[in-house]
Amino acid sequence: MCRGCGRVYAVRRGIPSFMIEECLASSNRLQRILYTLYAPFYDTFEEKFARSVWTVKFTERELREAVVSSMDIKPGDTVLEVSVGTGGNIPFFMKYTDGMIIGLDITERMLDICREKIERFGWRNVRLVQGCAEHLPFKDAVFDRVLIGGGINYFSSPKRALEEMARVVKPGSKAVVYEQITALDRMLGKTRLNEEWIPRQLEIVKFIHLFEGKFYLYVFEKKV
Repeated sequence: MCRGCGRVYAVRRGIPSFMIEECLASSNRLQRILYTLYAPFYDTFEEKFARSVWTVKFTERELREAVVSSMDIKPGDTVLEVSVGTGGNIPFFMKYTDGMIIGLDITERMLDICREKIERFGWRNVRLVQGCAEHLPFKDAVFDRVLIGGGINYFSSPKRALEEMARVVKPGSKAVVYEQITALDRMLGKTRLNEEWIPRQLEIVKFIHLFEGKFYLYVFEKKV
């Protein structure tokens, strides 16, 4: 229960759901349906996709190492990953920190698979919540590092998601966004973030394309 507003949230198989009506606006609703169907095949398909589809070959591990290393995670840091999916980045976070790791996703089935991994591998200090990027259920300035791990181009409101990311990360700390660039994204000109979406509190400290333009990655620092 929210002590401030009195709203009650469900806990499903140990995962609290902070889904509100606003989370399921327009494209978020569609993405939730698609990823519910995709979830059982996600881990297998993503690795095969990286190896066989792209002209520039890379492994899923190489992608995750590149993304997580860009976050500059320090020992003891608290980390939030938005769109955690099945938890593929979690072991890479744990290489750098023994602090709390929070994974948030809008799709129940993705979180179920991630929870099964937490139990199977005995990952410590990892917690999962269901919610959406546009309405993060966290207090201001509580995370040392925040990652939006793919899909931001198809959020209902990428601008609000970035504002929420800026709100929950601590001043002076880093937030990272990465996104796959598909052929459709190229046609639509979505090879980088729309600069009008980026809140003033976030300063771009790094922008790169990974694997010869197959992904873009931004590293932000929240202004003090």
